[in-house]
Amino acid sequence: MANVDTLLTKYKVDHPPENVLRLGKLIQGAFASNAQEIASIIKADPALSARVMKVATRGRDIDMDLDSAVARIGVHQITLVVLTELLLHAVTKTFSKMLSLKLEAKEVPNPGGVAVIGCIHFKGQANGRVFLRIPCGAAAAVVPRFLGQELPMEPAELLPDVVGEILNIVGGNFKSNLVDAGLSCALSVPQVDTRSGFHADAGDDEHHLSLSLAAEGIGLFLDLIISSVA
Repeated sequence: MANVDTLLTKYKVDHPPENVLRLGKLIQGAFASNAQEIASIIKADPALSARVMKVATRGRDIDMDLDSAVARIGVHQITLVVLTELLLHAVTKTFSKMLSLKLEAKEVPNPGGVAVIGCIHFKGQANGRVFLRIPCGAAAAVVPRFLGQELPMEPAELLPDVVGEILNIVGGNFKSNLVDAGLSCALSVPQVDTRSGFHADAGDDEHHLSLSLAAEGIGLFLDLIISSVA
């Protein structure tokens, strides 16, 4: 595997959208006084609006406008939405550059069975952890794209190492996105495990959002858990 710093230099992604960066800075101030500006930025972005409404209504059919949704979910859940956008940007751009996969956020059935699960922790002005899950059944599609060469062993045997390397780059790009949004933090070394079954195990004072992404028949899963913003 290539040196992580070399890969980070090679696969560093461009900056996230300006509206998301602006939200990142606003949520660190007095939320009540910034709520109107926060809502106006979210209204101008259909994807952000949809995510905020989904969080506010918990996916149920409830008649609610966006201003009410922003007021209802408050600063921590808005922070979760903002960090989700920053994470999505890091993941989709990294996979596009490293594996030539154009991932899209969409509902993907969880195939169950054994998966490789990578986790990184971030701590600072933003605190939490990210889980990346790739089913072992996707190894034959993911591993050759990453290595770009003839495989020395079965793809499933190499998938944990590949997930660890990918998560290093995703983490580096996510951290860069957080810094751009005014949320500096430090990252842990990725922890990688192979097992069946997954539970994000969020605490009572934490906020959790799950996402699935897909491209060319390959599905993967993200979980973002945050606690507080300093």
